[in-house]
Amino acid sequence: MASRKLRVAVIGAGAAGLCCAHNLLARPSIYEAPVVFETTGQVGGTWVYTEGSETNSHVHSSMYRDLRTNLPKEIMEFPDFSFDPSVPSFPHHSKVLEYLEDYTDKLGIRPHIRFNCTVEVISPVLGDGDSVQVPWEVTFRTQGDTHPVTQRFEAVMVCAGHYSKPYIPDIAGMETFQ
Repeated sequence: MASRKLRVAVIGAGAAGLCCAHNLLARPSIYEAPVVFETTGQVGGTWVYTEGSETNSHVHSSMYRDLRTNLPKEIMEFPDFSFDPSVPSFPHHSKVLEYLEDYTDKLGIRPHIRFNCTVEVISPVLGDGDSVQVPWEVTFRTQGDTHPVTQRFEAVMVCAGHYSKPYIPDIAGMETFQ
């Protein structure tokens, strides 16, 4: 009897989430095609440059206009997918984003990404204790939908948010500083 394939959710379509999705897709005998949840409308995570800095909108990136990497591309690239040779060793951030977009498209990841879809809750499904594998329920909402949707997965890979929520310390007198 063939064993059942595992269903995996990947939260985030930045570099880490894309790498996870690619590796899951490369093992079709073990995993179903992953479901990648991305809260924005594009891949790239922190490499997406946003001109605005409004406090009420989602600014996913701490990127700035003229940023170049401080690591050579040869260290940043995935082992099975190289940067274009014409890209300099210390590329502009737009070239890194281009690289991630190419990776997404050439390795067939894009069809598995749910864009503009925010995960609201991830919770274990507690059973009778006999199961070795604890399934997870992922509750998410697609932009424009009024009701959230919940789906079950055998595993969840959280690859999101390290750079999207700023830490603003509480400093005495900050609210009155001008």
